[in-house]
Amino acid sequence: MAKKNKFHLDELLGAFFLGVMSLITFVNVVNRYLFSKSLAFSEEVVVNLFVWITLLGVSIAFRRGSHLQMTNLYDKFSPKLKRLSIGISGIIGVGIFIFLIYNSGREIYKNMTFYHSISDALGIPTWIYSLGTPVFSLFVLKEIVSSTLKGIKKNSTPAEIAQTAKGGK
Repeated sequence: MAKKNKFHLDELLGAFFLGVMSLITFVNVVNRYLFSKSLAFSEEVVVNLFVWITLLGVSIAFRRGSHLQMTNLYDKFSPKLKRLSIGISGIIGVGIFIFLIYNSGREIYKNMTFYHSISDALGIPTWIYSLGTPVFSLFVLKEIVSSTLKGIKKNSTPAEIAQTAKGGK
């Protein structure tokens, strides 16, 4: 049976942003080569999109289970201890990204209401660039929860899964 291709917004956004970054960088290189002038806005846009792509990449890596792992000790754990360690690491990950979302949201609010700072090259409000951090952190948060639940389920025995489905302890 053929595997169904699933639509992932984070992958599409990452590909789009990477394409925009590549195009801007290419145009800037050609412009520097032909006219000995650099496009002032290019670095500003590319650097900020790089941050956005990084967060999207973290989300994709959580979904695919492709983060770097040191499993020498973990592999020796019992299934119950594996579930516990997966749960604890999931809670820590969720906590970190809730902290990031909260604080970046506060910073955006301050930039919108108090600082009113604008970018040097394009003259747009800097909070627009900062918006990617809390928004794309939501993608990461979703994937942390999803991968944690999958990991716990994967290390559960069929009897434990059936008992949980019946509402037992």
